Amino acid sequence: MDIPIKLDTSFLLALPISAYFFAINSQPYGFAGIEPTAVRYALSTLSAIFLFVSVLLHELAHSYLAKRYGANIDSITLLLFGGVASMEIPKKPEQEAKIAFAGPLMSLIIGFICLFTYNYVISSNSAFAQNSIYLIIWVLGSMNLLLGIFNLLPAFPMDGGRILRSFLARKMSYVKATHSAASIGKFIAILMAIFGIYAGDLWFLLIALYIYGSASNEDRFYSESGRSV
Repeated sequence: MDIPIKLDTSFLLALPISAYFFAINSQPYGFAGIEPTAVRYALSTLSAIFLFVSVLLHELAHSYLAKRYGANIDSITLLLFGGVASMEIPKKPEQEAKIAFAGPLMSLIIGFICLFTYNYVISSNSAFAQNSIYLIIWVLGSMNLLLGIFNLLPAFPMDGGRILRSFLARKMSYVKATHSAASIGKFIAILMAIFGIYAGDLWFLLIALYIYGSASNEDRFYSESGRSV
């Protein structure tokens, strides 16, 4: 599709953090308990790499459909918390909704394919089932399902927030729709932050701060630009 792919400096932290996450969490979201330790971290590192390939496919799904609708794509940037496709916002709300949904749909498809393959092909074959490297398929499937569902939350910059804005934009101006969707996103971020503090989950708290900041920036940008469609 001839789209530049960029790596944000925060992405340099993403791979080791993701690999560590996989190493300390149990299945289906990690490899805790796999011995020796070198094998556990090798599987975790490979899973982190494949996960970000999945994130790239998620963003390419957005970009492919956007191009079909004639939108210009500036680039795809991989970040600490995932990826973002920089593109024109379609003038028709229903097009924005479809473009936003394309990413989570891709993640869900990858997840179902991986889990189906593991459960009905690998697990049923004793030669495959005894090889721990195939657990990567299970973990990758579980993470993609989680990624797809999480991205459907109605909170900027998640795809669900953009889908919500597209529906609101049918009944109000684009600026008001953005403000309403961003407000909901910030409320969800506050709930996530409270949960993160209560559970002592720093990662959850960082994601909440990222969502709150992104929702605020989106709201500010469209309020200042004064887009009224």
